[in-house]
Amino acid sequence: MEKKAGFFKELQASFRMHPMLAVALAWVAVMPSVGTLLSLSVLAKNPTALQQLEFHSFGFQLAYLLVGILAMGLALLPTTFFAAVSGFLFGWEAFGWLFAAYNLAALLGYAWGGKLGGNSLDVLLSKYPKAHQLLEKQEKMSELVFFGRLSPILPFAVSNLFFALLDTGWRKLLVFGSLGMLPRTLLVFWSGTLAKDLYAAIEQEGISGKGWIFLGLLLVSVWGIWRVVVKK
Repeated sequence: MEKKAGFFKELQASFRMHPMLAVALAWVAVMPSVGTLLSLSVLAKNPTALQQLEFHSFGFQLAYLLVGILAMGLALLPTTFFAAVSGFLFGWEAFGWLFAAYNLAALLGYAWGGKLGGNSLDVLLSKYPKAHQLLEKQEKMSELVFFGRLSPILPFAVSNLFFALLDTGWRKLLVFGSLGMLPRTLLVFWSGTLAKDLYAAIEQEGISGKGWIFLGLLLVSVWGIWRVVVKK
């Protein structure tokens, strides 16, 4: 218990020395959820107009790239939500642009996280030399970036701030972060395209035929994954 109390005292001291760090942590913890709720409201009110958006023009693709960089890099939207909506609205044509957007967004988040965080992590870890030495090992840093991005429970915006405080370096962030993000981004994006197919089947045929088959397979797969992975 004493160690925990000491750690939290160090954390409070770090916040006092770097108050903007506390603001940044609050921002990356809260704003993606707020952005998701607002975006869902817009999607619900304008389903037809959004379905008619054309991804073919280069101007629209650049606008999509810019929106993605700012939305994900400034922690206005979670990457998983942005990927799922992109798959639903635009299909696989948008995936390359999404891949570029989240990598550039990672650099943006890393940059502003470093500016706000300063040397606060050094202050926090000054009394924990073993942890400090571990984080200074460059090969461990690469693994940390990869597995941090791979984890479905560590939000993109939080990890950007965390990697900035660790000073992982933008090259490691791009290379290992990109590799780590790719599997879950592919999965979420693919889920968005499947949802679009299901929506189209229901809209054209009603919830019958292919719609029922698709929905049944989806439910069985979710149940199977839960039973094998979660329950076991």
